[in-house]
Amino acid sequence: MKGWTLFPHLVVRTTGFPFDWLERLGCPEAARAARQLASARRELEALKAQGPRVKRPSRAVLSALKAGRPVDIEGMESPELFAEWNDRARAAQEAEATFHAAMKQESLAVEDALRALRQEPRFLEAVASSSPPVARDLLEGRDGARLRRQVASYLQRMCAKNETMGFFGPINYGRADAAAPTGVTLRWSGPEVLTGRNTFAASWLVQGLVRAIAFDPEVAAWLVLRRKAFAEVPSRKTLPAPESAEALLPRLVEAVDGTRTLAGLASSLGVAPGMAREAARMGCEKGLLTHQLEVPAATHHPVDDLAERVAGLPCSAARRHVEGLSALLALMAGYGAADAAGKMALQAAFAKRANEQWGVAPPSERGPASESHNFYQDRLALREECGGDLRLEAGGERARELVTRLEPALAWMGAAARRTREAARTTVAELVGARTVPFWKVAAAYSDRPVPLDGSVAEVLAGAVGDASARCADLGLVTPPSLDGDAKALSLVTSIDLLVGARDVEAWSRGEYELVMGDVHDTALVWGWALQFHEARGRVESAMVRALGALSRPVPLVTVLASRRTGLLPSEFPGPVVELGGVSARASAWRLPLDDLFVESDGTRARLVSKRLGSEVCLYNGELDSLVHTAFSLPRIRPLRVSLGEHTPRLTLGGVVVQREQWRLSQAEREALLAGRDDSARLRAAVSVWSERGMPDCVFAKFKDERKPVLVDVRSPPLLRVFLNLLEQKEEVILSEMLPSPDQLWLRSASGGRHTVELRCTLMWGSESAAGARE
Repeated sequence: MKGWTLFPHLVVRTTGFPFDWLERLGCPEAARAARQLASARRELEALKAQGPRVKRPSRAVLSALKAGRPVDIEGMESPELFAEWNDRARAAQEAEATFHAAMKQESLAVEDALRALRQEPRFLEAVASSSPPVARDLLEGRDGARLRRQVASYLQRMCAKNETMGFFGPINYGRADAAAPTGVTLRWSGPEVLTGRNTFAASWLVQGLVRAIAFDPEVAAWLVLRRKAFAEVPSRKTLPAPESAEALLPRLVEAVDGTRTLAGLASSLGVAPGMAREAARMGCEKGLLTHQLEVPAATHHPVDDLAERVAGLPCSAARRHVEGLSALLALMAGYGAADAAGKMALQAAFAKRANEQWGVAPPSERGPASESHNFYQDRLALREECGGDLRLEAGGERARELVTRLEPALAWMGAAARRTREAARTTVAELVGARTVPFWKVAAAYSDRPVPLDGSVAEVLAGAVGDASARCADLGLVTPPSLDGDAKALSLVTSIDLLVGARDVEAWSRGEYELVMGDVHDTALVWGWALQFHEARGRVESAMVRALGALSRPVPLVTVLASRRTGLLPSEFPGPVVELGGVSARASAWRLPLDDLFVESDGTRARLVSKRLGSEVCLYNGELDSLVHTAFSLPRIRPLRVSLGEHTPRLTLGGVVVQREQWRLSQAEREALLAGRDDSARLRAAVSVWSERGMPDCVFAKFKDERKPVLVDVRSPPLLRVFLNLLEQKEEVILSEMLPSPDQLWLRSASGGRHTVELRCTLMWGSESAAGARE
């Protein structure tokens, strides 16, 4: 094995709005005065606790001490006792006066910034793309505490976090070439310049269209069915004569051969077309059958694809459906260029047309049973993805460092992934017992069981932290495990979001930068939908296929295609494919039926086997974090997670920050933060907690059960409102430093605005040579 290799093509994700816009919502002078005031108050408390005892102090003295005011020393026998107290009390009074004056003045500036933001066309368009109700309130001039909080929440998301969403989260590209001269070059026209805008229908809508059109009585007669996930015919030993669709289903599954229409099948089975249609619908819903109108899961433009498929049907109903789909496509064509009001109108018109003609409604309108809680679930009928013109080239040492600096962390994550996989296989074996069971039954029974995550790596790394109170700890003295030694070891594939902290791109080019590990993914993400705006998409995808093909594979690797549920399309990697929910996009796919896969277990060890291949097989990963998938997929790379309680230092390994400095709030701190009833009180309380804990101004708050963290700037009353609103609802929160920090945001537009940016890199372990990663 040649160790880790970096796929040379990168996805570069940026924000469409500058970080500077967030800073307009800050009260920096008020925060500075609040820090001075908090420091003075702490010093007064220390003096009160340590100062000399005064015999029979007057009521006025006690009142002044309790309130933290200067003591009136006129006529006192020993006025020198209160000299230091009075100096510090006056300093506190001055700080408080300065705070109130600054807060009053800066709050007016914040309100002006919020009013200007509500009039900003691009911001309104971005909000309309995410939440039409909020955008409608803004366009109609509504106001209120909740709406202001929503505006701040959307702004922090659009200015501080890299998400692939619309023009405010455009997709850009880069390349790492170790053979090129050392340095970093950048070409970027700014966030307003886009190379493309693609509008997509939500997955739930596409699936609804396919169901409605396919089982239109006139269309259904022309459906050509084939078996999908299951090859074997369901048992019909005790079933009665086919007097119902359910009873007919086994016979229908047995009869389909991928060539005959449903009308022909109904005739040969001697059943009414309506019963055959209902049985076919039932078979498709159960994943037993599919047909020529089902859109492949990885198709980028499913409505266009569906229209082309329906156009081939020789019936008048098909013409009606094609006309309806063409009307939907016309609405989609105008979405990218529309402003906020136009986008909302198009969303409404699109959803109305889909509902009136085909009866397709959003999941939220179908009752609680159909609602999905997936973070990436499409809520709106339409969504947009955009391409930016940023192109980045990292050459020579800058390119090599993207691998060499990561290797120690990757070694630890790889070891943890292997141990977790083995523990998961053991757990599944104990659950199954000594027998052979169809894989689909094992998945249905045990996928919701907890994954036995390996904790030994985190324990070793935590033990290497010498001082838990330190700001930063280097874990480099701990020797990372070796991933070599097993010739039959499974390959490792991961995509890591890397963040670079530098003064500017020239500093990064010279090597004056900090590398930070962001999100860690278990699969190759420089692929498929992420390359939709790439100038040489086909060539890059071909290079990725070769890179994956160069990986050692002691057993066949299988893609399990789930149904298309979100805007993130499932990937179909090289090798056999199981059409579990979706169908293959390949013209001639190497298909395996789901019932060909079995779990063989002796009660202590389990493995996944294919009867047709006569071999053990392994699944590709696809960010499916379940017990069964973990047990039988490639070892899933997960991020390193080390917690030392209320405070964990920033952890560095091999020249990379693998975990940012983080804090957990105590109950007393929570109560102090939530006690404030206005912006002044909230800012003072937050500044006090931040100062006590040594936190930087900007941190990210990750709440339990919330998919994404929120940025908190302790100087910003609007962002504090967002944070405290969540804190009031949630029991657990982890605060972590914003890193790169605001002064390390090297990507700047022509106007000087700073933008957050991350490099999504795919790395692989297990190649016999690095040739697979080259073009």
